[in-house]
Amino acid sequence: MSSITFGGLASGLDTNAIIDGLMKAERIPLDRITSRQSEVQAAKDGISSMSTKMANLKSAAQALSSLSGFSSYKAGSTDSSIVASVSGASSPASYTVSVQKLAREQRSYATPQASSTSALGMSGSLGITVGSGSPVSISIASTDTLTDIATKIGSSGARLSASVVYDGSQYRLQVRGLDSGAANAITFDEQGFSLGLTGTPTQKAQDAELTIDGIPMTRSTNQVGGAIPGTTLALTKENVTSEVSITSDGDALKKKVAAFVTAYNDIVNTGHTLAGFGTTKASVKELSGDSSIRSSLDKISRLVSQTVPGTTGKYTTLGSIGLGTDRDGKLKLDEAKLTAALTADPNAVTKLFVNDSNIGATGAMKAFMTAVDQIATNEKSTLKARGDALGKLSQRLDDDYAALDRRMAQIETQYRQRFSALETTVSKYNQQGAAITNMSSSGGNK
Repeated sequence: MSSITFGGLASGLDTNAIIDGLMKAERIPLDRITSRQSEVQAAKDGISSMSTKMANLKSAAQALSSLSGFSSYKAGSTDSSIVASVSGASSPASYTVSVQKLAREQRSYATPQASSTSALGMSGSLGITVGSGSPVSISIASTDTLTDIATKIGSSGARLSASVVYDGSQYRLQVRGLDSGAANAITFDEQGFSLGLTGTPTQKAQDAELTIDGIPMTRSTNQVGGAIPGTTLALTKENVTSEVSITSDGDALKKKVAAFVTAYNDIVNTGHTLAGFGTTKASVKELSGDSSIRSSLDKISRLVSQTVPGTTGKYTTLGSIGLGTDRDGKLKLDEAKLTAALTADPNAVTKLFVNDSNIGATGAMKAFMTAVDQIATNEKSTLKARGDALGKLSQRLDDDYAALDRRMAQIETQYRQRFSALETTVSKYNQQGAAITNMSSSGGNK
């Protein structure tokens, strides 16, 4: 807690104001350190921003570096009751899909009752087995109501649910399996009472039955995966036939390429803004003309124009398919040129992007991913080294500030001690002067 001081009581001087003025001059070096701290922090934030945008570029490149990621496909169906969707690595093809039966879960109803809340007067045990699972046993008391039994079944831990259905005049207990498929049929064992659950189910558990190009198959659910490579079929209706086609999705591929372009240009814009390259003035003084940013931009720029290893013929660089840089170093996409290349030689375009030894491709995207690691990700990467150096500089400034701040406190204490001594001396002289004056006045009155 700072102390309250009253200066100049003896001398008449405003010593507090004088000391404040002196300390303001003394603190000029401290203010300079504060200014440097702000500059260095802005630089650290700038390098961190560059690293983040480099990571975004790597993600965009990764989305185009695999054969499954680059080769985008879409699935279509001529009948809306069979919904086809691409779920993995696929290839262009068409299939005739016919659905004979849908997969269903078992539903069983008990004997109708007049009330759902009156005691049934039944007691015993109800055994329930779902498929090949372990049976569960539920104890039924004579005071149990239909609702009580439904609750006990629902909390038994078996893969089923139970509820009470009212048809307008009577109440019936419904037990429904949670899983479809013939393997999930439910069996009941009523010991000491009869609810009527052991009879024929209202809906039997059954598998989906379908054919693909005449080949019969069954599934336990209506979500059919694996039958068509990379495609999932959602079945919603029986006795229907549909033509399912898998085709190239050029729009999806272009979106991925556009995302790569955006990520690349974010790096260029950020680098130019921070360091003041091109026609832009540096927004961060500490990073003006920064060599680490310049080398980072140069590294990814060279990858755009270089020949991709393993490619031959017309399409050997990204520029040959419509990806090139403008005067500011930003990447631009000529969609018409990309579309034409995909139409003329899709395999050659694939090799430009994809890293896959099975097709003899290294791909440009792998090179971008490696470059990002060297620039921003690895322990000794360019931007990490720059960030570490700024961190050390920031720590030195913090240490210098703390040391100088302590020195300022000592200097202020010294000033106050000196002025206090001055006030003491002045006060002493004032007292002596007053005494002499009093003596003179006394002598003159005799």
